[in-house]
Amino acid sequence: MRSHYPAFNGNRTRLELFMLDCLLKQENFEKYQEFIYNPSYYMEDFIRREVDRYCLDKKNPKLKNFLNLNLDSLQTLVLLAIDESTKVVKDKHGNVASWLDEFCTRLGDDMYLPRSNLTSIEHQETKDIQFFKEVVSESLIPALEQLKQTFSEIDTDPFVTKPHQLLFEQLSGCLKQCPFCKAVCTNTIPGHDGDHSTSCHRPQALAGIQWEGTNHLVTDICTSLVASDCKIVLDGRTILCKNYREVGPDYANWDIKPDTSQQSYWKWFVSHFRSDLEKIHNGKFEGKGAIPTDWNDLNKEKVFDEMLLMLTIFDGRINRM
Repeated sequence: MRSHYPAFNGNRTRLELFMLDCLLKQENFEKYQEFIYNPSYYMEDFIRREVDRYCLDKKNPKLKNFLNLNLDSLQTLVLLAIDESTKVVKDKHGNVASWLDEFCTRLGDDMYLPRSNLTSIEHQETKDIQFFKEVVSESLIPALEQLKQTFSEIDTDPFVTKPHQLLFEQLSGCLKQCPFCKAVCTNTIPGHDGDHSTSCHRPQALAGIQWEGTNHLVTDICTSLVASDCKIVLDGRTILCKNYREVGPDYANWDIKPDTSQQSYWKWFVSHFRSDLEKIHNGKFEGKGAIPTDWNDLNKEKVFDEMLLMLTIFDGRINRM
């Protein structure tokens, strides 16, 4: 899946584009709240759903096909070991015990089969090794067919380590969130050295931040605020936004560079879910927090086109590396 499934064949930034695309299609405010306030949970759940879709699709059950293919390979491997063990033991005029020794040795590199589990067989009074070979070979076929039958309703529950958990561990990276807008650090290493950073900050209204002395939600993003003369008022202290590191420990380890650009995606989100955001944060998009007119002109198609362009640019960077 890391190689062939589009959402998983890059790093966390690429995965986030696919999560945002999914949210855009669903247009569900509660799901957005999960994504914004509990990114770890949302990411793992998204990966789980995509794994299930990829592996358990009834029209093209890749997991079932993969397991059946492995069983076919296993059958070939075991039949070859049976045949070769029989030849060696017959040449040495050996017995069933020596045949079992030879058989387990030949399977050793590819399949774990404890020799101790077969002790009851070696006490059989069979002396005809060729006959013994035929009995073992014939018993193998129905056993494998029975296994294939169980794959008709296969799922990932029996897996000790679930595939989506492995993918989450590989793709999650750092999950620290910007204390202003809740954007997630894009560093691919959990517990990394140095500052946290993200390529795409969001309007601070997503975190419920309001302009001092009002209930007006802040539509500006962190990078534009640190490029301005705006101030942060917290616990009676007034600090320039550009000096945000002085606010406290959670702010000091974030690298927020001045930038006035902003993604259409979150402009559309704020405009589209205006009433939901006002209700959940007990604020209004008025005064300094008024939603710019051009945000209302955005639609899902325009946002999707921008995301497609970002994905194309991202893939281009990957190809050039």
